[in-house]
Amino acid sequence: MGQYDNDNYVIEVKLRDNVSDDRWEPLYKRSPSIREYKEYYKKTIVNSFNPTAERLIRFFMEYDNGVLYPDKFNFCEPVNKPFNESCIAQAVSYLANPAGCVYLKKSRFADIDIENKTFSFGWIDGVYSEPLVPLPNYLTIITVYFPKKKNTDLGFIIQLMKDIKSYFDADNGKVFYQATKEIIAEE
Repeated sequence: MGQYDNDNYVIEVKLRDNVSDDRWEPLYKRSPSIREYKEYYKKTIVNSFNPTAERLIRFFMEYDNGVLYPDKFNFCEPVNKPFNESCIAQAVSYLANPAGCVYLKKSRFADIDIENKTFSFGWIDGVYSEPLVPLPNYLTIITVYFPKKKNTDLGFIIQLMKDIKSYFDADNGKVFYQATKEIIAEE
């Protein structure tokens, strides 16, 4: 997501936390058929939940007296669904599915991407295929884009990165300028 001209200050924080709904775990262990997956998906997709996923969304709603409270959200572009308190469960559900994500937008200020990097399911010729690579060390990626032309205070952006890192006990975070990839702050 982010602004398409790449003229953004970007925060990236990686978490080791798995934000997938725990109800998906048994399905991974069974090597499900496509039919079993589809039936399970239909029951789970609309009400997937993970407490860390909810904490992530609430963090941005409540940060600094709501300065980043989203006005729009979605699981894909375009980010055009109006966001309010009653949308939290749907936003959490988007994120809590394997390979899920949620995009939050504070119009004219910031775009927030939260990605669940756990693997989704895959089949080859109708047969469940185990992932060929191990899960990554970081299972949740938080990326926040601030358009440079909006002159957002870099001190605010760096502090937000530190606060995300601290609140979620992440072991790394950085702020960089998207156009040049120049690192501005890193922890």
